[in-house]
Amino acid sequence: MNYLTAVLLGLAAAGGATLFPGMLNMTSVNVSLRAGRRAGYQFAAGMAVAFTLQAGLAVFFANYFTAHPDILRLMKQWAALVFLVLAVFFLFKGYRAKVAEARPYRGSPFVRGAILAVMNFLTVPYFFALSGWLLTDGYLAGTAAARIGFTTGAGAGALFTFGAYARMADWMYRRARFLTRNINFVLGGLLAVLAVIQGVRSCL
Repeated sequence: MNYLTAVLLGLAAAGGATLFPGMLNMTSVNVSLRAGRRAGYQFAAGMAVAFTLQAGLAVFFANYFTAHPDILRLMKQWAALVFLVLAVFFLFKGYRAKVAEARPYRGSPFVRGAILAVMNFLTVPYFFALSGWLLTDGYLAGTAAARIGFTTGAGAGALFTFGAYARMADWMYRRARFLTRNINFVLGGLLAVLAVIQGVRSCL
C-alpha cells in the first residue's frame, strides 16, 4: 500500500512539474515537428530518464540536502545562467530558421533530451522541497521501497506528459500554427523570463 501511494504521489509530482507548457515539453513538440513523432518520443524518453534520476536523487538524498542547503542554493543560482544561455540559443536558432532553410535534425533525440533535462537545475530543488514535505508530514513513507515508488511514479508521469506533447505536435501545429512556426522564439522568450525570475530570486 505504501508503495502504491508513493507511485501515485510521484505521478502527481511529475504532473505538477510538466503538465503545463514549459521548456521541456515545448521542446518535445519542436523535435516532433522537425524530425517526426518517433524522434519526439525518443526525445521525450531521454528527458523522462533524466527526470527520473533527478527525482530519485532528491528523494533518496533528502537528508543530505537538508544538512547541506548550499548545494541547492548553488543549483538555483546556476539555473539562471543556464536559462539565459538556452534563451540565447533558441532565439538564435529561431532567427537562423527565418533567414535560411532549417537544417535536418542530427544526433540522437534520446541523448539530446536527457542532456536538456539535466540542464534544468531546478528539478532537483523542486523534488527535494516536495518530497521533504511529504516525508515530514507522513504522506510518503521513509522506506527505500516508498522512495523507489515515488521515483518510479515521477518518471512514468514525466514520460507520459512529454510523450503526449510529442504526439500532439501535429494537432498543435494545425490549431496554433503561428505558435509552432515560431516555437524557437517562444522557447527563447520563455527561458529569458525564467532566467530573470530565477536571477531575482537567487539574489533575495
